[in-house]
Order: sequence, then C-alpha cells, then structure tokens
Amino acid sequence: MDAQELAVAQCTQRPVDIVFLLDGSERIGEQNFQSAHRFVEDVAQQLTLARSNSDHMNARIALLQYGSERDQNVVFPLTHNLTEISDALAQIKYLDSSSNIGSAIIHAINNIVLSPGNGQRLARRNAELSFIFITDGITGSKNLEEAINSMKKQDVMPTVVALGSDVDMDVLLKLGLGDRAAIFREKDYHSLSQPSFFDRFIRWIC
Repeated sequence: MDAQELAVAQCTQRPVDIVFLLDGSERIGEQNFQSAHRFVEDVAQQLTLARSNSDHMNARIALLQYGSERDQNVVFPLTHNLTEISDALAQIKYLDSSSNIGSAIIHAINNIVLSPGNGQRLARRNAELSFIFITDGITGSKNLEEAINSMKKQDVMPTVVALGSDVDMDVLLKLGLGDRAAIFREKDYHSLSQPSFFDRFIRWIC
C-alpha cells in the first residue's frame, strides 16, 4: 500500500458528517455548476461511507445548493447511501439566482444538521461536522455574522474551495473561521477534477 492509499484508508476510521454548500448563483454558470456537482459525486465515491445511519465510523454526506436569501435547496440530507446521492445529483437543477451565503449556512444548520421539525441534532454527536463551501465568496453579506456564530456553536469545521480569480477574500476568511489553511484557491472549476487538487482535498477532509 503506498502513502496515498494509506492516507485515504485512514479516513475510514474517523467519523465525519460532511455538508457541501454549493453556490448556485448566476455568477457560476451552468457548465461550472455541472463540474461542481460531479466533484461532490467523486468525493462521495472516494470516501468510505458509513454502513448505516447508526454507524459510528466513516462518512456521511449532505448537499445544499444555495442562491438568494430564499433560494435554498437541500439536494440530499446527511446520508451514507451512494445510490441516493447519485440519484439526487442526477436530478439537480441549477438555481441561477443571486447569492446569499449567510442564509444558506443558517438553512443548512436548521434543516440538515438539526431536524427542521423539532430541532434535534441529525448530525452524529461523535462525528466531526464539516461544512465545505464551493464558491467565489462574492455574496450578499446579510445574516453572515449570525451564520458564522451558528457555525461556531455547532462546532463546524469549515473548508472553502474558492474558485476563479475574482474572489472576495474577506468573506472566504470568515467562512473559514479565520484559518487560511482551510481555504483552497483554484483557478477554475476544471481544477476540481485534477488529481493534484482532488487528492490534497481528500487528505484534508480526512
């Protein structure tokens, strides 16, 4: 087993609940949007997914596509089921609206991390809760501070995949809770499928 296989293999022992927040705003464009959701599927196939919702190990994944303040779409909730993930991604519709990331974070916490019905925690208590933002950070700033505080309260570990040359670094740093190491800068959406980025990303979230 080489070092790379080892890095991926280690991921199996650590429980992690991963919530992707995918920017579906008009700045992204249909083609980039397709690349981004293919990336989510590639990650799901690469990670060792939990065997059931009560499995205390391995990974579960959820995906929220967000646009404007009222445009949020839970594509799939936290799941270990690859078929469910693939089916949901096959039917995803690009929102093509404006962007408000603060509202998206709050929506993800209230509808994916917590149960929308009763506020009970759906994320596993023993698992690291990881939010992965795929965005350029160009967004409305409404609710952003409140959203950042909610992330801290839920012990979210953020990762920001910042794509394109025109990014808002201030917003990206806020999303990364001030940790520059949590921000992956890539020149375009095409980079998502490049092994040099993909392997580094998988090692990071593991």
